[in-house]
This record gives sequence, structure tokens and C-alpha cells, in this order.
Amino acid sequence: MKKLISISVALAVLAMVVLPLGAAAQECDITAGNITYKAPDTYAKIPFAILESGLTMVGGILGTLGSTLGLPAWLPDLIGIIAPWTGGPLSWTVDMLAWGLDLVAYIISPLATTLGLPAWLDDLVSGIACGLFTPFSCNLSGAAFTPCSPA
Repeated sequence: MKKLISISVALAVLAMVVLPLGAAAQECDITAGNITYKAPDTYAKIPFAILESGLTMVGGILGTLGSTLGLPAWLPDLIGIIAPWTGGPLSWTVDMLAWGLDLVAYIISPLATTLGLPAWLDDLVSGIACGLFTPFSCNLSGAAFTPCSPA
């Protein structure tokens, strides 16, 4: 069981590295047929953008094949409503997570020695929060971006 969890964690970390790089190689606005996909505004929101584009694709397929498969006519419209919500408001949970982690870093900083925690823990938590806020940019040849200034 521990080995399965370790493998799952390793795959999740690998996905966190590979997916943003793969998405960064794409154009900012990708048009397929009559649908334009927008790039997410932070790297942490890329999984939500992938879900949104997948739902949009499924909605399009069901719109085309729905009557042949005997599916209700309202199903593609329902998926069309859910898809942008997945890429928009649902992805805001990442912002709330980063905000919460940053808050925890501020709390840990003065209490680290009192609680017997390592002194570098607040920097680690703050770095994770900062990474979640890192903007996604399609300008890959531009200057290096530093999302969080050092304290």
C-alpha cells in the first residue's frame, strides 16, 4: 500500500512539472472550429483548464452524436454550462489555497522556534504559495518572471 501511495505521489509531482511545460508550448488562444480556448492565468490552474477543454470537447461530441445515441437533447447544453465554471470559479480554489498557505507561513514564522519547528518551514510554505500564484505566460522568450519578491 505504501508503495502504491509513493508511486501516486511521484506521478502527481511529475504531472505538476510536465503539464505546465506542455501547455506553455501551446499558443495563448487556441481556436478549434468555433471554440477558442484561453490559456489559464496561473500554472496551478492548468488542470482546471484541461478539465474545461475536455468537458467542452465532450459537449461538442454529445451535441453531434447525442440524437444517434438516444441521449437527451439538453445534455450538451448542460455540459456547456459546466465547462466554463470548471475553468473559472472552480479554479479559484487554487487562489484560496495559496492565500491560506501564505497565511499559514505568516503564522509559522514567529512561532517556529516556540513550537520546535524547523526555521525554514515558513519559507517552504511561502514558496509553495508563491508558486501557485505564478502567472502563466505565453511569451516564452521574454524576461524571467519573479512572482514574489524576497522578504
